[in-house]
Amino acid sequence: MSVLFFDIDNTLLSHRTFSIPESALTALKTAKENGHLLFLCSGRSAEGLKEYYDPDLFDGVVASSGANGVFHQKQVFHHTLAREDIEDVIALSEEYKIGMFLQCLPGSYMNRYGYERLVRIFKNRENVFKSLGERRLLDTFPREPAIKMDIFFTRETPVHEVLARIPEGLEVVSLLNPDRNDYGSELTVKGITKGSGILEMMEVLGKDSKDSYGFGDSENDLSMMKASGIGVAMGNAEPSVKEAADYITKDIEEDGIFHAMKHFELI
Repeated sequence: MSVLFFDIDNTLLSHRTFSIPESALTALKTAKENGHLLFLCSGRSAEGLKEYYDPDLFDGVVASSGANGVFHQKQVFHHTLAREDIEDVIALSEEYKIGMFLQCLPGSYMNRYGYERLVRIFKNRENVFKSLGERRLLDTFPREPAIKMDIFFTRETPVHEVLARIPEGLEVVSLLNPDRNDYGSELTVKGITKGSGILEMMEVLGKDSKDSYGFGDSENDLSMMKASGIGVAMGNAEPSVKEAADYITKDIEEDGIFHAMKHFELI
């Protein structure tokens, strides 16, 4: 039995159709029938993954880029951000007028620039907007535990200046491609990444990390490639992810998930 961790955006979920390819669903169901454990492993919050989380198919999630782990719908670990770090990033986002999302355990918040960004990107895709989970405007400091922040840049943002002022207690994973919608950085507790989340979940399961597979495509999946026993990069993955992977499969639109799982005899 192996444990399979799947990034969602552009790995399982096509951003061309905003659906999971039928070939990938077939592969997931077959792998489940074969006794493997299946997890979503995403930068999204657990709340933001609900639309794609079928408890009959998936055994759990490693959400918020490794900051939150759920196994059989029970939270098994989480890593809380320090209040002073959150306040510093909120102040930065206001100073530079950049979008910010704050992921908490029961839901998420956003500043006004983050809201404007979502409206811009998804104005013609109301269903996608809703699937991002419950996000409220950040007008007061949230009482619930916060586990991850996302900041989003524009082409006018002095990116390196902003990143130099990120608090030292935070892990920074940057997606620095201005031609993509995810042009920004993910901020978690120092040392917390998707890769650390995989290792922590494997420890919860009492299994060796060599029995894990990680499937991903973007820069925040680099740690997955390194932490998993086998790292699988999608054909549409960033060059750095392909370089770090043990295996490169086909594009998501060319049945990449099915092809990889067949290759490794998981199905």
